[in-house]
Amino acid sequence: MQSWKRFSTKHPPDLVQTVDFIVLFVYLTIVSGVALWAGGKQSSAKSYFLAEKNLPWWMIMLSVVATETSVLTFLSIPGVAYSGNFGFLQLALGYIAGRWIVARYLLPLYFEEGLESTYEFLRNRWGQSVQRLGSLVFQVTRILADGVRLFMTAIPLALITGWSYGVSIAVIAGFTLIYTILGGIRSVVWADSIQFIIYIMGAFVSIGLLNGLVDGGWSTIFSEAREAGKFAVFQGGDPVTHQYHFVTAVMGGMFLSLASHGTDHLMVQRLMAARNVEAGQRALIGSGFMAIFQFSLFLLVGTGIWVFNKGVDMNSNEVFSTFIIDNLPVGVKGLIVAAIFSAAMSTLSSSINALASTTMTDWIKWIAPDRYNLTTSRFLSLIWTVVLAGGATLFTSTEGSLVEIGLAIASFTYGGLLGFFLLGRMKAEFPASSVIAGFVASIAAMVVVVRFTAVAWPWYTIIGLSVMVATSVIMRIIQK
Repeated sequence: MQSWKRFSTKHPPDLVQTVDFIVLFVYLTIVSGVALWAGGKQSSAKSYFLAEKNLPWWMIMLSVVATETSVLTFLSIPGVAYSGNFGFLQLALGYIAGRWIVARYLLPLYFEEGLESTYEFLRNRWGQSVQRLGSLVFQVTRILADGVRLFMTAIPLALITGWSYGVSIAVIAGFTLIYTILGGIRSVVWADSIQFIIYIMGAFVSIGLLNGLVDGGWSTIFSEAREAGKFAVFQGGDPVTHQYHFVTAVMGGMFLSLASHGTDHLMVQRLMAARNVEAGQRALIGSGFMAIFQFSLFLLVGTGIWVFNKGVDMNSNEVFSTFIIDNLPVGVKGLIVAAIFSAAMSTLSSSINALASTTMTDWIKWIAPDRYNLTTSRFLSLIWTVVLAGGATLFTSTEGSLVEIGLAIASFTYGGLLGFFLLGRMKAEFPASSVIAGFVASIAAMVVVVRFTAVAWPWYTIIGLSVMVATSVIMRIIQK
């Protein structure tokens, strides 16, 4: 049962750390080099952010999956299965439905209007004030949500090296910045595709190692987990407070995906870099099915660790990290940490580029048009990297499940943001003042819901959207 563990611990600690660091350094060098080569020479801000609209759909699909699930999938979702079951998969069912709606009703509009920033859609409906409000909401949400993801990556790095979380965060951000600042979105998407493959390999390696660590291998794991109900997907309970109740998870997942893949520039940017709308639609819908596959894989890893640990209680955020540090052999540990870096860097690089893109298109393009160039774009990438690294330090004392915290942060503002786009699709005209009032009411309602109720986080987007639309309609009637 402990054959792998004996192999990993019979080497001196310094040797183990050196070999693992070599593996990690080789990975960082190769990925950065390939991404820089793929990025080529950038000629303008538009090519830096949209890659001349010439990226293949399958690469965009992998990039979308790598960006949205990131390190939270790799590290925190195994913890969700460890402390619970497969109920998280219900969210992914909703994801597919939400992506289909975006592909059918929103994405064609974005291509028709030739948008560079998602929030130009809002300017075309209500003017620059609403455009900038949407852009600002996106930027604040990204700082917080991606701060969670970046901190999650620092956990295993800090455990291996003994560095502080702050130093670990700085190292991750520094390596990511190298190819992001030079190669733009083309480098980001290429790197995402490679990183997706690497961390999926990391999951399969973990599954293979668990087969050797548990007496009887996966036959025993499946038997014990099934007996304990770890493979249960569809959940009951109170649909209002239980986040994995079937209706709550599926509906919440659908509206969350509607907002994240239809209004969040982090996702929409790479879809707009597709060669045409059909290619963007294939990438978007395909990413939903890839997400189900990926979630299943990492939930399976968490279930295997639960059997290996004999169900011992532990912090869900540290389940996979601790397993990696304590049980993996020399070299393999470095490979898995490289996979963790892959997951983190894919989201971080995408966020850096998307934040710089919205800053350029929604703000600088109109305030200082002479600064709308490649040099400023790269400078903004540097600034946003520093900001995101600072945001990650806000979560260093968090005890809750980070994957759920990350999704809850995004859901807090997503409802109001989605309301802008839903109202913008309607034939009825809404004054800018009414939709701004609707958004403010939506945020205020979410403060109350989060602070004073036990409503499950998958409902956040739906509640925020409902308040946004209802308030906007009432204000429109009053203003007539």
